[in-house]
This record gives sequence, C-alpha cells and structure tokens, in this order.
Amino acid sequence: MKNSIGKSVHRLGLSLLLALPLTTLANDVEWIADKRGCKVANIFPQDGESISWNGPCKNNFAHGQGKLTWYMKGVERDVYEGNMERGWAEGKGKLTRKDGVYTGDWKNSLQHGKGRYEHEDGSWYEGAWADGHPHGHGQMRTPDGRIFSGTWHHGEFEDERAPSNQT
Repeated sequence: MKNSIGKSVHRLGLSLLLALPLTTLANDVEWIADKRGCKVANIFPQDGESISWNGPCKNNFAHGQGKLTWYMKGVERDVYEGNMERGWAEGKGKLTRKDGVYTGDWKNSLQHGKGRYEHEDGSWYEGAWADGHPHGHGQMRTPDGRIFSGTWHHGEFEDERAPSNQT
C-alpha cells in the first residue's frame, strides 16, 4: 500500500519542477529563454521544447508575477501561473497539466510548503511538501474514494490513519 500511495501522489512534474535534490538543481540546471530572451530554469531539457512568459523580466530572467507556458513542438503542455524569482518558481503558484493541477507553495521551482494536487482521476493530495514531494502531514484521496491521513516522507506514505470512504 505504501508504494502505491506514494506513486499516486507523485504524478506531478514539469520539466521545470521535477523532484531533484536542491544541490543538483543549483549545479546542473540549464536555462531556456522565451522570444524576448527572458530565461527560466530548465532541469530536464528536451528537443522541441519552448516557453512563453508574460510577466516581467529582470536582468534577463523571469521575475515577478506572470504566466509561464511550456510547449513541446509548438503544442501547449504545461502552464505555471504565479511568482518567479531569477527564473525560478518561488512563493505562491499554480501548475496546470493535462492530468492535474497543483496549487500552493514553491521554492527553487519545486513544490515546497503547503499545497494541493488534484489529479484528473479524482484523486488528490493536500498537505506539506518538500523538494517536490509530499513530505510531512497530509491527506490523500484515492481514485476509489478512500481518504488517507498521515505522514509522508519524500513522497512515501509512512503513517496510516484508518481510511474512510468519504468523498
């Protein structure tokens, strides 16, 4: 049960937002620029990838409130709406993907703090996040309607309170 819950919760990810240790982010990050030359951190670059950023650009980096759209071969893939600092998602923001939406806190372009992820299949996780993973206390609803409340450690469910069939 532990691994299946962790896998269900860890469906998040955007090229910009994959769960890597922060030391890896600082050393291995590549940058992608929009047509204006405004740069954003790009952790896993892919051929055919492009972006647009409609917010302010400071010293050639996305900085401030705005909307960042990721494209793959010209087709919209993911949209981040929120705060950027020096090209990184920081503070409050919302990431919308084909399969779900994360709304909450960001640090170094990773989910970090409090947030909620809702998957298209009806499952969700709400609670504490660290370095892109559920980490700390939270609740999860599975696609079949069971609710789990407990503690997550780097995306893995550690502590189970009796599941309920609340929706």
